[in-house]
Amino acid sequence: KAIELMALGNNFSMEEALQLGIVNTVLDADNWWESVLEYAGRFVPPNAASMAVGRIKRSVQSGAEMGLEAGLSLERELQQQLFQSDDAREGIRAFNEKRRAEFCGH
Repeated sequence: KAIELMALGNNFSMEEALQLGIVNTVLDADNWWESVLEYAGRFVPPNAASMAVGRIKRSVQSGAEMGLEAGLSLERELQQQLFQSDDAREGIRAFNEKRRAEFCGH
């Protein structure tokens, strides 16, 4: 399908892009900015461990450009960094205490 879309170069609506899986969501124009802030807030403290989100992004983007062995090595390195973070300790503590984690981004 991707080759067809690129080769034909046809325009399509946002709803069609959503159905094709090209975009994750379509936001209403009337409350667009509030929706953007709400969505973005899901990826940063205290709702998410931003360090982990950043390492996931780096791993996926960089890993796609290198061989399997180098990609796995990068993933191990990034995981080691995460396991040593304050957010990792907070996540484990929160899990053991059966509460929501409060991440700080460190």
